Amino acid sequence: MRIKRSVSKSGTNRRAAASEASATAMRAVATSNQAPAGRSPNGDAPLEPVPGSVESMFLEISSTDPGGADAPRTTPPAARYDDLWQLSLSDPLTGLANRNLLLDRLTRELRRCQRHGGCVVVSHIELGNLRDISDRLGYSSGNEVLRGLSHRLTAMLRSEDTVSRVGESELVAVMTIEDEQFVAPLMQRVQAVLDNPISVTGGRVQVSATLGTVTARSSESAEEVLARAGNAA
Repeated sequence: MRIKRSVSKSGTNRRAAASEASATAMRAVATSNQAPAGRSPNGDAPLEPVPGSVESMFLEISSTDPGGADAPRTTPPAARYDDLWQLSLSDPLTGLANRNLLLDRLTRELRRCQRHGGCVVVSHIELGNLRDISDRLGYSSGNEVLRGLSHRLTAMLRSEDTVSRVGESELVAVMTIEDEQFVAPLMQRVQAVLDNPISVTGGRVQVSATLGTVTARSSESAEEVLARAGNAA
């Protein structure tokens, strides 16, 4: 016997609103053509949000009380924004941008360089011995390595650049420079950061890192640039 399950109108409305919010988020990632905004990609001081960006959408959501204007506000908007950002746009272990935010930032950098000039450099960083370090010194040591490298890279690069974690032992750096002649010196600095041993619980470890660096072409999408950098690593 088939049992009909009643669905309340309010439940239907909530599902419809959630579906619309999800679609809005995807449209924001796909169509945003503004400069990087909201929070700097490397976790530095917040930047002014730009309308249409992913971060500005989260800031707007966090500033709205679910209970309406008369509802008590128990959490400041900035704190709610930080929570939403951490949950949806960043890697929970390192605090770096996740793949969704990386694609949004890279897309906008590509469009900005098409309009104003410059060169977008994408480097895919593969940490070859991270699992060996975890097996030898413990799982927490591998996490310490990831957090340490993340801090070093973000400290070396500008706040306008983006460092992202896209896999268990994979990082991606997106950097914008004036001319391709500066690619080699820039990557030498990145390699030096990666070659410097890291102190973890149990001693100092040397990380084996392979870089695949490409210069974005004007006709490429963000996905195509990332794929090419990954193949070059």
